[in-house]
Amino acid sequence: MAVIEQIQFNLDFGEQPPLATVRQRLLAAYGPQRDSRRHSPHEQFVKALISAETYDSESEKAFQALQTHFHPLDELAKASAQEVLAHLSTVTHPERKAGQLVRSVARIVAERSRFDLSFLAAWPLHSAMAKLKTYEGIGPKCAAAILNFSMLRRRIFVVDRHIKRFGIRFGFLSEDAGFEKAHLQMMRLIPSSWDADDLYELHWLLKRFGQEVCTSQRPLCERCGLADLCKFGKPGQPTGRDGAKSQRRG
Repeated sequence: MAVIEQIQFNLDFGEQPPLATVRQRLLAAYGPQRDSRRHSPHEQFVKALISAETYDSESEKAFQALQTHFHPLDELAKASAQEVLAHLSTVTHPERKAGQLVRSVARIVAERSRFDLSFLAAWPLHSAMAKLKTYEGIGPKCAAAILNFSMLRRRIFVVDRHIKRFGIRFGFLSEDAGFEKAHLQMMRLIPSSWDADDLYELHWLLKRFGQEVCTSQRPLCERCGLADLCKFGKPGQPTGRDGAKSQRRG
């Protein structure tokens, strides 16, 4: 966090697309955010479903526990929700997610004869997104994560709560944007020259910025090098959970 506070962002967008400028400056602060390995799409499906509203470290513990107990992960299709629930103690809404996971994996196995989503590599992107969102527990954020974060490496941007908050505060997103609308609006702003790995990197840069500086209840506006670009970033005027000005304290 200290690094981003020390860097002076004199961001005159000029001819450069706004997100390109933001990405350039966040790269200077945090460095490249490239992956060392990727999960298979069906592994990412499980990880994405259980990670909603959960810290990454906690969802990772649950994911590793599921992989150890249900090997291969196809075994989830034959498990009871109660059996799965025993391994989800570190995630939010574990009962709901346990049921969704069992039913969704069982449906994929019924459709494909095994728990496998590699077929999505050949599908048009909009069709792959639409298909994934038909499974219980998979919304636009999870569907995009399955396609972009996994070995599929599809060119799609993942909008989580941190990025949605950033987008609203900086005027990239409308204030009424849900995750579906936020995803569509952000994709329209992304330069066409960026590939799937660039979008992956942008996600993690903005997520870190949202976790460390542009936080929900007490954003560090007075020390943020991007504050001059922010619609709501005024020292002494904390912003609320969705980006609007609020006097409520966390």
